[in-house]
Amino acid sequence: MCRIQHKNNIKGILEKQLITSEYAVKQPDGSSLTLKVYVGTPEPDGTDYRCKLEIPELSFCEYAYGVDALQSLCMVVQCLKYVFEPLVLKGWKFYYPQDLERELDILSAYFPPQLTAS
Repeated sequence: MCRIQHKNNIKGILEKQLITSEYAVKQPDGSSLTLKVYVGTPEPDGTDYRCKLEIPELSFCEYAYGVDALQSLCMVVQCLKYVFEPLVLKGWKFYYPQDLERELDILSAYFPPQLTAS
């Protein structure tokens, strides 16, 4: 399991991160919050690899596992979809912090539908 890092320990979080993203979010009740997403650098875990995904504002912190570093990172992307999709279905609206005028279709932007070869 993963321990949630709090704001006073943000420096420790950033030192081990591969990716850090921030989104402005409007919830269905009209309240707003800033969501920070941290993706850790893949690391060995026995014979497999793991990659940490942390979203402190949602109290979400989990590891995604794979047979190698790349697969653990790919699994984090899938995990993000499983976190964001229910929020979008509940009416949460995502924005880039620098562009609050245009809603970000976060599911289409980061998780495009799979195309099959014909």
